[in-house]
Amino acid sequence: MGADDTRGFVSLDELIRPRPVAEPDACGCAPESADQAAGCCAAPADQGPVPVETHVKKRYDALAVQGTSTLCCSPTSVYTPEELADIPGWVLELSSGCGSPMNAVALRPGQTVVDFGCGAGLDLLIAARRVGETGRVIGVDASMQMVRTARRAAKEMGLTNIDVRVGDIRRPPVRDASVDVVMSNCVLGMFPDKKEVLHAVAAVLRPGGVAVISDVVYSDDGPPPADVAASDSAGAEEFARCVVGMTESQYRELVLGAGFGSVEMRSDGLVPYRDGAQVTSAMIFAYRDDSPAQPCC
Repeated sequence: MGADDTRGFVSLDELIRPRPVAEPDACGCAPESADQAAGCCAAPADQGPVPVETHVKKRYDALAVQGTSTLCCSPTSVYTPEELADIPGWVLELSSGCGSPMNAVALRPGQTVVDFGCGAGLDLLIAARRVGETGRVIGVDASMQMVRTARRAAKEMGLTNIDVRVGDIRRPPVRDASVDVVMSNCVLGMFPDKKEVLHAVAAVLRPGGVAVISDVVYSDDGPPPADVAASDSAGAEEFARCVVGMTESQYRELVLGAGFGSVEMRSDGLVPYRDGAQVTSAMIFAYRDDSPAQPCC
């Protein structure tokens, strides 16, 4: 589907129309129908385990219905007051991340920016104000409930340069070579197949473009910290909580193997999660070509 092709997308009015709220079940999932009420977190025994991406999507659908996130960081832990100025409180309640990509990149008016895994839309709202009316900000998220939330936020703030789409970030509904900046906040850590996601990120970037990724990374010198799991030993719920990390060397190798020209990494140190976990977060700058003489960030 092309970037400007709106066929198949639900109208904004329909998306923001109030819907009956289902109560989350014991594992945090909110079924949308009676047929789903019998255990939305677990697959029937004869169908095997639920894929990680399915579990993650249901987890975030449930949070959007609930209206508040219990995962990752509160925005006030990682964003500046200036960044959060005038953002609706319910967006802050639902936003989940482990860093502030918008505090790390200098966006310019007229740029096209895409947020892979935009969630409730916090980074979209900040980016839209920075690129101005001549710029464009695209959000992609697999959770229809989160997409509804982000579209509602854009409408409430009167930001007409935001386009939020339902989609899988491994096969995003965005044209190749059409984006100046890709941002992603604690989302790649929820995918076991990060190489596939990074290939998709590289594909949508224009020559000279950059991806600014906040994610859980730990030192090459030892095992993961107590609250961080390594990819090869993590379960679906650990992926959903975004506590799955890789070493700096592993992340660098994946980025360069996905077709980027260069990569820089900046440690953000320990960040506190809402559930009490502490993870080591880093900002990854993945340049589509060689890194510029004067970095963007």
